[in-house]
Amino acid sequence: MDPNATQWLAHIADMLGAEASGMLTISPDGRHSLIANGHSDSAIAQYRDHFSRLDPLPQLLEERPAGRAIVLDTSRHPAYLERPELCNDYLRPHGIDHVIAAQWRHPDGTLHVVGVQRFHGSEPFSVGQGQELDRFIHHWRVGNAIQPPEGLAARPANSRRSCDIAAQINIPLAVVNAALVVTWANNAAHENPGSVWLALFEKPSGAAAKTSLRRRLQELVGTSLRHRSTTEALIATSDDTWFASATPVVGKPNLALLRLTAMHHPAPGIRNRLEHLYGLTRAEAELTVLLAQGESLEAIASARAVKLDTVRTQLRTVYKKTGTHRQGELVCVAGMLGNG
Repeated sequence: MDPNATQWLAHIADMLGAEASGMLTISPDGRHSLIANGHSDSAIAQYRDHFSRLDPLPQLLEERPAGRAIVLDTSRHPAYLERPELCNDYLRPHGIDHVIAAQWRHPDGTLHVVGVQRFHGSEPFSVGQGQELDRFIHHWRVGNAIQPPEGLAARPANSRRSCDIAAQINIPLAVVNAALVVTWANNAAHENPGSVWLALFEKPSGAAAKTSLRRRLQELVGTSLRHRSTTEALIATSDDTWFASATPVVGKPNLALLRLTAMHHPAPGIRNRLEHLYGLTRAEAELTVLLAQGESLEAIASARAVKLDTVRTQLRTVYKKTGTHRQGELVCVAGMLGNG
């Protein structure tokens, strides 16, 4: 394989917001080789030596033009449900729920399959992200534009990379340094009327509320950069309660990606995503959204005309399904699924 393949795969995963990626090469004589990022060595060996032969992905991709991506939910697609061994012994144990993939075959018969994955609890890939992968695959196949793994601020502000899907999505995102200086932000962030975004973009003032808010955000970003990990918090303001998340930018040790989601205004489709990703019932998803909106268990029980113990029992079931243990964690899950 091309020596740049590993770097290229890592860059694709970063741009698509994916958690793992891999490139499987199947030679005409049946030999399998595999480059993978985001999986353990044992998982890579399992897939290469056994489960790759059970994966319906190459057959599904045969119906598409070479290099064109397909977006799959492996937990629901009939072709995967027909392969219980693959699902029960590999996909489910490793939490692989969502896949974007593309393939092409060389004249000598060698088949290349590229896949990018998200694990359990993540949102499914979008059609737009599939189109982004199409462009990457085209560049790879013609061999003339393998994208370098640049940081978000590597080019002038008026120059946007063709692979920068973050600028096109409606989730407010910004890249900041430890001093909260904004080095990049998409349109959704600039256009957001919320108090936290205004405090971030406006020049620091002497107003106590804004000073306190910026201090909270600076602490969040500072903790994320020091520990090189995602840091989350709930921040209460006069207009809303915000779920805040800071994640270090790969290759830029002094920058963090900041996401601020208004908890009282969750996305219209958040209930469906809770049901789809975690297997919640409609009532359980509604309970989760109400808690994210700041409602108390007592108020929810009163509105539903049921006993408080009934709501608490339902909440324990939600905890079990979502892998959370308290209301704060559950609210964070809802916040990460919201789009502001």
